[in-house]
Amino acid sequence: MLRRQAQQTTDQAVNAVISDLLGNSLNLSSEIVADVWGKGVLAFEYSIDCQKARLDLSMNQKFNRKQIEDQLNQYAQQEDIRTLPNAKRTFVVSDWWTYEGRLHIDVAYILNEATNEYVADLKRLDGHSK
Repeated sequence: MLRRQAQQTTDQAVNAVISDLLGNSLNLSSEIVADVWGKGVLAFEYSIDCQKARLDLSMNQKFNRKQIEDQLNQYAQQEDIRTLPNAKRTFVVSDWWTYEGRLHIDVAYILNEATNEYVADLKRLDGHSK
């Protein structure tokens, strides 16, 4: 039940932010990020058809990983979305990649310790891969 509620909250936030940034509504729905990270991780993947959304990532300075994350957290603050106590952010864009003309965005909702640890693990992995 927690995952379903978190997914709905995250879907609403992502759709509001992306609609605002692109100027059109895409009505995105998410898929749960693989359970390989463990049960209880509240991370969701969004896939955007770049051509359909008229999205040119090489030219669009307002539409990048940091901008999306900043806007998601502003939205969370405005909407008073609850988060894990002492969490620095409500939402984290945990992954961002393009493949076959689609932009994939993973968003973690920091509502529980499992998700907070997931984001910390990804950060450590990213640090070791450089």
